[in-house]
Amino acid sequence: MPTYVYHHTHFENLSGILRSGGLCCDRICQASTLTVRGIAYQNLKARRMTTPVEVAPGGTLGDYVPFYFGPRSRMLYAYAHGDVTGRPEGQDDIIYIVSSVEAVARAGLPFVFTDGHPVKEPKAFFNDLTDIGQVDLRLMGERYWNDTNEDPDRKRRRQAEFLVWKRFPWQLVLGLATRTNNMLAQLTRVIGGSGPSCPPCALRPNWYYQ
Repeated sequence: MPTYVYHHTHFENLSGILRSGGLCCDRICQASTLTVRGIAYQNLKARRMTTPVEVAPGGTLGDYVPFYFGPRSRMLYAYAHGDVTGRPEGQDDIIYIVSSVEAVARAGLPFVFTDGHPVKEPKAFFNDLTDIGQVDLRLMGERYWNDTNEDPDRKRRRQAEFLVWKRFPWQLVLGLATRTNNMLAQLTRVIGGSGPSCPPCALRPNWYYQ
């Protein structure tokens, strides 16, 4: 079975993603106008720009396109509940871009991944898929993943990331997903103009918070 990875972004960013031929790292995005609507903490993004990646190809987290190993990320929860912008935000405009670690590896793209939150300690970086067992993939499928007395490290592990160096090409997108039929129709219309090999779009309301 493929090891799927998930990147979420605001629908308003999709046109820029298509124009650039894929997803770009935050360092490239900040030097351009590719990102129209940010959905992450600005202070955390600033920390990522200076947080070193401890294995090759090196650089900082800001030099990589981030993916999660599961949907319903902690960041999406924070955005929906107003912790990012200061007011509750709807999730209907958030779309998922899905790929797999195997697709990235086959394409020969440099990548790294972490065993948990990539900024907070403790953390570990890897760049060899033989180490993918360091990621708690079973936890990624859990709907709820708060820390417990028996396992006080669940939240950190659930925030593991798969990081692609500099750029992630659109050709490696396996599918896109959204929460509502209305957004699915908009998404299909926009993606339909991106070429004959456009990835499928699907309705996945269970990938969002209530």
